[in-house]
Amino acid sequence: MSLVNIGLVIGWVVVAAAVVLVVVLRRRAHRGEDAAVHVAHGERLTALPGYARALRRYRMLLATVLVAATLLSAAAVILSGRLVSLTTVQPEMRNRDIVLCLDVSGSMIDYDAQIVETFSQLTEEFDGERIGLVLFNASAVTSFPLTSDYAYAREQLDALHADLVDPDTDWAFANGTLLGNGSSMIGDGLASCVMRFDDLDTERSRSIVFATDNYVAGEQIMTLPEAGEFAQSKDVLVFGLNPGDVESLDYIGEFADEMREVVEGTGGSYWALDDPNAVPSIVEQVQERQAERFTGEPILVVTDEPTFPVLAGFAALAAVMFAGWRLRR
Repeated sequence: MSLVNIGLVIGWVVVAAAVVLVVVLRRRAHRGEDAAVHVAHGERLTALPGYARALRRYRMLLATVLVAATLLSAAAVILSGRLVSLTTVQPEMRNRDIVLCLDVSGSMIDYDAQIVETFSQLTEEFDGERIGLVLFNASAVTSFPLTSDYAYAREQLDALHADLVDPDTDWAFANGTLLGNGSSMIGDGLASCVMRFDDLDTERSRSIVFATDNYVAGEQIMTLPEAGEFAQSKDVLVFGLNPGDVESLDYIGEFADEMREVVEGTGGSYWALDDPNAVPSIVEQVQERQAERFTGEPILVVTDEPTFPVLAGFAALAAVMFAGWRLRR
């Protein structure tokens, strides 16, 4: 119930109490007239100390009713005007933008399922961050843009995970990722993920979790080192996760070295997927190192302050009821 409605209710209570009091007093007066007995030398009666005390009490009770009703009416009027206090606050905000950038070429599908599952769980821990998902192969598509609607993000990530592990999947999630000359355009994929950040003029922490084996099989527009420089120019940190960096695959060592050099050059970190701490470590570093604090826009806070008039109104109402009850005796 709003304060205005509370004030109206109290106002009606005052009116009702006043009407009841008037009716009671008039009925009592009529009964007194009907039962009146004229007595000679009444001034002797009125001069008695007991009579004087009763008269003083009666007048005191009437004065109490008058004062309490006035106070009750004043409280109702004040409440109907809605007492508030105004304060201005500038909240401190912590915001991050995180793009999960996934290579969905054939060699990455099994690893992507593990990564997507982990990030679906981690969205439950975010508070103020925006997360987006970009899938790339020969070209990049946005699975969902940067958003703080975590329920929606988890729904999309869970649906993607289900498609990735489904042996009968129709691969619909990869639509739009084959529009290029070849496959696994790693540099183009990273550059495309950098371009998914918006409001680059605002103070927000920006990170990319870049999952790829860095095995290029086509003609790129931008090489991986060039894409790394592009990320640096936009103050974007890249955290690399390479499922192809395993000791048994010596022939891809140069790909792993190049990826490590690029992501560390942006200020990020690099892990091989067989490191059991890889994904948790990436998330931990994103949360610890990339929590940008800044002051938000001033907010006008309106706080209702009804306590005193409400208490005064209830006290006055109790006084009216008590005095009315005493007057009937």
